[in-house]
Order: sequence, then C-alpha cells, then structure tokens
Amino acid sequence: MSIYRFKVFLEDNEDVFRDIDIKVAQTFEQFHGIIQEAFKFDAKHAAAFFVSDDYWRKGQEITLRKEDLPLEEEEIREKVDPKKLMADTKIGKYIEQPHQRFVYVFDPNVQWTFLIEMMKIADENKKLSYPAIVKSFGTAPKQYKQINMAKEELSADMAMAALLNDPELDEEEIFKAIDGAEEGVEEEDINSLEGEEGEEEELEDPEEDSAEDFMGDEEEER
Repeated sequence: MSIYRFKVFLEDNEDVFRDIDIKVAQTFEQFHGIIQEAFKFDAKHAAAFFVSDDYWRKGQEITLRKEDLPLEEEEIREKVDPKKLMADTKIGKYIEQPHQRFVYVFDPNVQWTFLIEMMKIADENKKLSYPAIVKSFGTAPKQYKQINMAKEELSADMAMAALLNDPELDEEEIFKAIDGAEEGVEEEDINSLEGEEGEEEELEDPEEDSAEDFMGDEEEER
C-alpha cells in the first residue's frame, strides 16, 4: 500500500516541523492524533483540517467533533461544501495533486495553526506502525504557554494586592514591594518632599512698608 509523506510545520515558524507518514486509507482522525503526538499536545480541544490551495487558502473543512457539524440535514443540503467528520474521511479522498496542501487548526480559542504539505509518495515500511513520525526538527512550543503567562501575571497582581491591603505592613515594606528596591523611601525624604510641596516665597508688601514709614514720620514731628 502506498504511503503519503507530509511535512507539518507551524504557520509562524517553518523551522519547527515534523515529517509524518500515513497510509492512503487512513483517516484524518488518525492524522490529527499523530500531529498531536508529534508536537506533544494533549488533544483535548476542537480541531479541523481544511483542504488548501497553493496559497494556503482554506477550502473544504473536515472537523473532529460531531457537535461542530451542522445539526439539520436541510442545512447540510444547502451548503455547497458541508463539513465532514475526520473519523469518516480518508486521507486519499482529498489528494488531488503531488504537493497537496492542508491547513490544520487546533483549539479555536488559541488558534494553533499548522501548514501541511505532501512531500512524496513512498513505499510501506513493514517495520513501522502507521501513521508514523519519521522526522522531527525544532523544539515544539508549549501548548499552554500563553495561559501560564496569564496565570503568573494574575498571581503577581494578587500578591501585590495582598501586600497593599495587609494592615501589618508599614509604608517602607510596601515601597520595597512596588519598586523592587533594596531600601524603601525613608521617612525624612517623605517629610522633606511634603515640606517642599506648596511652599511659596513670602513677598514684602510695598504699601505696608510705606504705611510704617509714614507713621514713623508723624511720631518724629510730634
């Protein structure tokens, strides 16, 4: 039986890729499973393949979950390209050219996008269990990297809020937490700043001086 060899790589990083061999009669669901294994993802989210042209434009959709399919038969009939289910669709059905392309999207919330191109048709290797990962290049990204970063930022915000709301902390400790300085702002510096703010130079009133001089002249005349 003939074997298709596909190169699967990240949309935004062609240097991270996997070469995968799969049989003509195997399904897109099996293809989905081996891609998840190749990039060490957990396969817990929705996924879909799209038949693509040479410019990576998405065409026919082949989806993983039944709940993502149209619910009404009438709606299916009205669609020019109704969705297909991975488990029911064989790879060979959509191989239309020697370098057939697909777009694979995993986890709609994060939109992991992989570009897939068929590299060649090979002979079956009896020593392999298909589908098979025959080449790996580059370190796969962490699936939940963005979520972990968000959690870290949230934890930092919560810790800061706890510091600011702790009645047992004095001002110096709070300044250390906010600024990351080894020493907090000293009380003398705060007092000096408070003294400088709002201070205005007192100007002598010329009318007051002239009045004092006039009163002094009157007393001398008396």
